[in-house]
Amino acid sequence: MKTKYFFLAAFVATFASCANDEYIGDTSPTALEQAGGDGSIQFGFNMQNATRGDITGLDAATKLGNFFYVMGTKADVDASPMIPTASPTTVPVFDNYFVQYTANTAGTTQSNTANWEYVGLNPGTDPAAYPKLSTITGAQTIKYWDYSAPQYDFFAFSTGNRQPVNSLTPGDITSGTQVGVTKMLSGASVTSTAYSFYIPTEDALKQVFITDITEVAKANYGNEVQLRFKNLGSKIRIALYETVPGYAVSDVQFYTSDVADSPKPTDLGSGTTSTATLISTTSIPTSGTIAVSFPHVGSASKAVPDADYNMASVNVTAGGSAVTSHGFGTLTANYVAGENVLSGSTTYLGRTLPTATFAGEKANDYYTTVFPVSSSSALTLRVDYTLTATDGTNEQIKVYGAKASVPATYTVWRPNYAYTYIFKISDATNGWTDTQATAQGLFPITFDAVVAEPTDATAEQTTVTTVATPSVTTYQQNHDPLKPQNEYSKATDKDIYVQVMNTAVSPAVMYTNLSATNSFVYELNEDVTEAKVLDALLMRKDAYDLAADVNGRNGIVLDLPGSSYIDNTVTSIINGVDDNPITQISGSNITGGMVGKIDISSLTAGKSYAYVYIQTAKTKEVKMFEPIAVTVGQKLNSTETSHKYYTLTTSEVAAGTELAYAEAPSDDYVYFSVVEDGEGVKTYYYISTLDKASIPAGCIKVAKSIVISNEVTGNDDAAGNTFYFDKYILNDGKYAVKVIKIVA
Repeated sequence: MKTKYFFLAAFVATFASCANDEYIGDTSPTALEQAGGDGSIQFGFNMQNATRGDITGLDAATKLGNFFYVMGTKADVDASPMIPTASPTTVPVFDNYFVQYTANTAGTTQSNTANWEYVGLNPGTDPAAYPKLSTITGAQTIKYWDYSAPQYDFFAFSTGNRQPVNSLTPGDITSGTQVGVTKMLSGASVTSTAYSFYIPTEDALKQVFITDITEVAKANYGNEVQLRFKNLGSKIRIALYETVPGYAVSDVQFYTSDVADSPKPTDLGSGTTSTATLISTTSIPTSGTIAVSFPHVGSASKAVPDADYNMASVNVTAGGSAVTSHGFGTLTANYVAGENVLSGSTTYLGRTLPTATFAGEKANDYYTTVFPVSSSSALTLRVDYTLTATDGTNEQIKVYGAKASVPATYTVWRPNYAYTYIFKISDATNGWTDTQATAQGLFPITFDAVVAEPTDATAEQTTVTTVATPSVTTYQQNHDPLKPQNEYSKATDKDIYVQVMNTAVSPAVMYTNLSATNSFVYELNEDVTEAKVLDALLMRKDAYDLAADVNGRNGIVLDLPGSSYIDNTVTSIINGVDDNPITQISGSNITGGMVGKIDISSLTAGKSYAYVYIQTAKTKEVKMFEPIAVTVGQKLNSTETSHKYYTLTTSEVAAGTELAYAEAPSDDYVYFSVVEDGEGVKTYYYISTLDKASIPAGCIKVAKSIVISNEVTGNDDAAGNTFYFDKYILNDGKYAVKVIKIVA
């Protein structure tokens, strides 16, 4: 069984997750097609492991507690002389027979060729510890192949090292410390409830194993009936890694409940914990009744291309211990030589996907066994963490309330499947750096030099990068996160799917309006972080138009291809479990706009791309003029696409309007402070209006229309007593971004 990975661009996932391979599994087992024979019916088996392939022999028998119960039926020749149309076959042969493993006994009886024996056993009496689920009287008898019947069907279960407690009435299972069971039914009953378990704890769930229906055709009579057991539970693990430039991430604390837009753990009731925790808006069962059924059986289902043919399905009714958040262990120490600048006893997150830091026990491959669920809701990860500078200063920043959510598409857990959710912490985090919710995100400190006349400390220039809040989940089947930098592989030939969660509300909800006007994939001119892409979107050199190339003020270019890389009209995610399409989300059909499909064939290995979702369209755009450091006599080539110079002379500034009173800055003006020496000489300094509530009295404002009209049109020399500006456009849109790197 292959592991499923979900990669999330978090806290922008991809979960990712990831993405990954949610819905991947081995195909359903079939009976071995060997040469026919005659004689008694014997059993052979192996164990289907969710993460490591098959277990056989004594190791498998030990996991099963050296026993299983089996239901075996054959075709009713009178009712169905050919391949039966019943569900599945109807004539009982092995009516809940008890089968026991004893080492080195193979070949000692007709019915035992693989150390498994059923003849002569009488559960409830011999062995006395196991309940009698069959309605037969006395000890079990030998069974022979009936060659007049065209087909047999077998399915089985074991409760491993937990001896079962019997309840002959289906569904009549009471609480207790052991695993309760009902007898297995046959015929048409298997399509609704073939049998049931009462599972008291998740630890007990680890011991319960079931099989799909093994169909045996006449050509295989005389061979051992090959049963393939799989664990009834699902396996979940979570991991985190970070890509924050210049900082290492440690001291991750997980929230156990969630509210909208609060950076204070005390607002959430139970605070935080060191145990890696996922929060659900619906109950996650930790005990309860699990009904096993086989909804796709019979010749009608077999004729339809359906990978679920003869496969077991489960329905969980939660017991009294259901929870709305679930822990998955603490983060493990993860120091990678050459990667983590900081080391020591502190657990720092890995900095690449292949070195992601897992929670849980390494001996268990970091997996936690949970109850399977067939219909679920989004899962939320919300954390506090500490950033420590890696430049030797050890400066620290505490981040509160960062949040990402996994869409419900990827939270349906099937028995014996392993799911991995990987979260990425980047500089596009949506957390706070204080507990007062004054500003959400990481804002880099930036500097710029402004040279016009000789300056003093009153001159200033500050630019701010704004970040967005949604989390983006990406999914790619057959994704291998263990290959260095293998973010998304072209070699898999699998498309990449994307969903976007609104994490600004609680519970988080999925955006369902992905369309050709607000969901894009761009090619990047370099491999950069999500925050730099956001900066390019918010502060650009060209007019606002997401349906065209974006030239960021920071030099990042987002190249929109002639034909779109993404299809936002898809109604399914192909290549899910056993290659079946995923067509529903929480029981509802996927419709256009819920999912985006990125065409892997259109992407080029070695290049990076940016998925961009417009959370909120811009309501305004402001022409900004950023002073540029130039020297007198410098050649100004106005044909350069990277710079279009604009000027203001000190005389034009002097002719501006002096503020009699402090006033709020206007988008229609640029502002200057003025310093006068004792001899009447005035020196002017540009004032940035970003994050300023007011401009002081005595400052001067100049209409932007004057600056715009002063565009340099020739290859002129820079002159003295002149301010030189670079124009860019600032907008107030909100975007979700995921950088996608394609490798061979």
